[in-house]
Amino acid sequence: MNTGRTRNSPWAIPALLALVTLFGLLAALVGEGGIWWALSWAALAVPCACSAYYFVRGLLPPDKP
Repeated sequence: MNTGRTRNSPWAIPALLALVTLFGLLAALVGEGGIWWALSWAALAVPCACSAYYFVRGLLPPDKP
C-alpha cells in the first residue's frame, strides 16, 4: 500500500487557489498601481471564475450514461 503524497491529492487545487488568492491580496496591498493592480485583479479573478464555473456546473442536470 502506497501512503506517499501524490500530485493528485485532494488538497492540491484548493492549496493552489489559496496561494493565488494570497498573491492577489498582497499585490493589492503592497503594489502601488500600474502592473500590481492588474496582477491583483487577474489573481483575484481566478477563484471567482472557479466558483462561478462550479456553481453553474452544479445547476446543470447530471449526465446520463
